[in-house]
Amino acid sequence: MYVLRGVLKKMVIRSANLRYVCLLLVLAATLATSGCKKFTQDVETIETASIGGGSGGSGGSGGNGDDGEDYTDEFGDDFYLGTPSSEDNAIAGLFLGEKANWAYGTFDSLLDAHAAENPNFTVPIATRDTNARSQWQSGWTGKDVKVGVLDEFNSNEILDTHGDKVSLVINSVAPEAQLTTYNFTLTQQAAEDAFQNLNAQDVHIINNSWGSARFSHLTGEEDTNFDANVSNWVSLRYKITGTNIYDEKMLFVFSAGNSGTYCPDKRIQECSFYPAVVHRQRALGVEDSEAYIWVGSLTDDGTALADYSHSAGDMGEDFIVAHDDVLSSGDMAGTSFAAPRVSGAAALIRHKFPGLSGFQLKELLLSTAEDIGDPGTDAIFGRGKLDLSNALSPQGQLTAE
Repeated sequence: MYVLRGVLKKMVIRSANLRYVCLLLVLAATLATSGCKKFTQDVETIETASIGGGSGGSGGSGGNGDDGEDYTDEFGDDFYLGTPSSEDNAIAGLFLGEKANWAYGTFDSLLDAHAAENPNFTVPIATRDTNARSQWQSGWTGKDVKVGVLDEFNSNEILDTHGDKVSLVINSVAPEAQLTTYNFTLTQQAAEDAFQNLNAQDVHIINNSWGSARFSHLTGEEDTNFDANVSNWVSLRYKITGTNIYDEKMLFVFSAGNSGTYCPDKRIQECSFYPAVVHRQRALGVEDSEAYIWVGSLTDDGTALADYSHSAGDMGEDFIVAHDDVLSSGDMAGTSFAAPRVSGAAALIRHKFPGLSGFQLKELLLSTAEDIGDPGTDAIFGRGKLDLSNALSPQGQLTAE
């Protein structure tokens, strides 16, 4: 998450090891067009010396039996079916394809890491906790769906960056999706440039495991200018994705943020910058320019919101929760790794229903979520827990248009 203080303060990025990226920029009157914003990646804990235990449920054993089913009569013409692939193709695309032999943590390769940490399972933990494999058995693998990963990458052929791990989670859910990894310098202008570039490449699902918060998720230090900066942004009517207009198919998936331990009530619109802006703009009658989803983290047992995760608060209609491990149970923590589960799920849905707009895709993901809190949309879990089976077989879940 990034922090503003009249001038932009030093930001912290935590990846396989702790390091700092520092940059001071002036917050000028030209805020809306200059893109002078700084972000930090949204990671609570990453352990590479010991990747973690290999536990968790196995993938589903049967398909949904919905191949060829016509959804257009029930939900409208946009719900025509794509062309299914196969489970075999999905399995072949796991572990980031040709990157499967890149070093990972203390292991010589990602495959070695998976074998050591998941001795009883053939697929990664994100495959299992999303029940993605049962969707592959029905043919929905994310084939040819383009997903952008706006994050930190390098070219050292070692899976050691934050973006590498985010990509691994997306691939674990949608192994035939086409991932476009975009090295991001953690400034607002870089984000806007990336969104525009990805849109031009027809990359219309974008994972954003970065952002800004009222409190540092690493130190708990409060940005005392948080509210003033939100108000300034709102007064300028500035889109959180910048000044560009994007294809109607665009969906932006954001991590909810990790400073819930420090933010007194955890509510995302009080703790995280972008949701605060959207919340206040809506109160003024400003309509959303794009389809946004914020993703919070569940505890490993899936029964509660992780202590560090921001909660849905007043943004429950835009909020969903998911697990946050990367390769095996307990290996990592952070809403950075919950968000790519939703991005991967979006790719599976768009494979099955290629005609959906970004707003339709958002509503399908959220309206079919498993209700795990108070009945209906609530202030903790929002719309609930990601449920791929419901999303890909949405009978009775949607209102036909």
